[in-house]
Amino acid sequence: MVLDGQVALVTGGARGIGKAIALRFAHEGADVGVLDIERETAEETAQEIRELGRRAVVSTTDISNPDAVSAALTQIVGELGRLDILVNNAGIEKRAPFLEITPEDWQRQVDVNLSGTFYCTQAAAREMSKRDYGRIVNVSSVAGLIGPIDLAAYGAAKAGIVGLTRAAALDLADYGITVNAIAPGPIETELMLGAWTAEALKERPQHGAIPRFGTVEEIAHTALFLASPESGFITGVTISVDGGAVSSGAYMVEKYRRRKSADA
Repeated sequence: MVLDGQVALVTGGARGIGKAIALRFAHEGADVGVLDIERETAEETAQEIRELGRRAVVSTTDISNPDAVSAALTQIVGELGRLDILVNNAGIEKRAPFLEITPEDWQRQVDVNLSGTFYCTQAAAREMSKRDYGRIVNVSSVAGLIGPIDLAAYGAAKAGIVGLTRAAALDLADYGITVNAIAPGPIETELMLGAWTAEALKERPQHGAIPRFGTVEEIAHTALFLASPESGFITGVTISVDGGAVSSGAYMVEKYRRRKSADA
């Protein structure tokens, strides 16, 4: 098993992409700390991890609070004994046209998506540096690589994660810690299926080179690669797992569709 004997922490690990990553790591031999704001669903994920024969610890934490993050890291390391891998997956989004974004919504998305990633990265790296080894995987988004629609705050924060990944990779290399990011494209999750219209769900997969939605398992596979010991010469990069959405300029296709509908 690729991660046999290692300990991973996955933020936002209760559902969706985070849950898929946590379970994949457990399949590969890791004990897992599940950090999430939702206690009940996090406990359900932790139970699935335990059924795979691995240890799991749940921490209910708002990652926008640095003191809470520090306490969560202390708890998880205390119970699982060490920390080898951090996956910064926790995040929120709130759609709104650019001119209608409130200061409160802007700040909350930056606090959770960008500042929360920083707080978790710093706390984890302090622990990892004690053993001169670590793998940090940040979950950004294609919204941080190309201009998203109605997601300026989310996109700006996710772009910030790309910059944070590069800076942290350089600063932490001397401690044996690699820092990389994944930029998922349209991935079939409960959140997406509940937020998108039937028309969007039908048309959106056709906007990329690969005409389908991605799966959470495909993101988990990429996270496993970046978290593995064998990825030690890769750091500071962002890997798009998006079916070619970035290369095909998928958001512009949606912008065109909206303009066309408005003119009809």
